[in-house]
Amino acid sequence: MNKQILIGSLLILVFFITASCGSSSPVDPVISDGTWTGSIIGQPITFTVEGNQVGDIQFAFIYWGISLPADTVHWTPDDAVITNNNFHVVDSLSTGNYSYTMTLEGTFDPPTDISGLFSTTGAFDSTGVHHNESDSLSWSGSHQ
Repeated sequence: MNKQILIGSLLILVFFITASCGSSSPVDPVISDGTWTGSIIGQPITFTVEGNQVGDIQFAFIYWGISLPADTVHWTPDDAVITNNNFHVVDSLSTGNYSYTMTLEGTFDPPTDISGLFSTTGAFDSTGVHHNESDSLSWSGSHQ
């Protein structure tokens, strides 16, 4: 009888040890807070991540083409929310005869890498003349 109690106690102990050890799954990496940098066709892009927010986005893009006079635009769009490791921001501006729109998308590969797509259209309008140039470019970066 003592042998059966001992074997039963050992089986219960093994069951609880096994149940508590093998059932947990690894935690997904978290996107690193702080300053991030990257480049869009050689031009730097910087932004910050704090929690689920991308902020202080800053980069320049040089618009030029056969039909559009050269112009450099310094983009500083609004903050964006990170959802499922992705963010998306849209911005536009007009100055004189020029108008621009852009979309910036990024997908984080936590904890420290990101890649995405920058899409933009620039337009030049003057007396009787209208020119459009569009571009879509990949970009990448990392946590600093």
